[in-house]
Amino acid sequence: MQKMYLEKLTTKFLGRNIMYYPEIDSTQLEVWRQIKDGNIQNGTIIMTDRQKSGKGTHGRKWYTDEENNIAFTFFLEANCKISKLEGITIEIAKMLVQVFQRLYGISLEIKFPNDIVYQGKKIGGILTETKLIGENVKYLVVGIRR
Repeated sequence: MQKMYLEKLTTKFLGRNIMYYPEIDSTQLEVWRQIKDGNIQNGTIIMTDRQKSGKGTHGRKWYTDEENNIAFTFFLEANCKISKLEGITIEIAKMLVQVFQRLYGISLEIKFPNDIVYQGKKIGGILTETKLIGENVKYLVVGIRR
């Protein structure tokens, strides 16, 4: 059920608006700033070549340099019960693993709940955040880093 809901959200809106920054503190933080300012459209993706102070789980920092990295965050207006998004991070991880296998022949693994692993080494992660109003998810913000 969660995967179908995610696909419905992402295929309809994701990527209609892309904002690119050569360098930024954090794509995740920029999405939240844009939400606060009311300057973001549903489905917006914010990307960068270099993240100086990326946001990881448990308040950790995630840095990227200008080479061999990808850092982006996408924003969706979810407008659903929190239960609809249960397991969303692992579903996103599974989709990433499938994409890399199909497009590049690269076998990745998932270290539960949000790490992407290649040949036993963590190479990326997913940070999923929401804005809740009661039991309803208003916003879904997902950062993907490599």
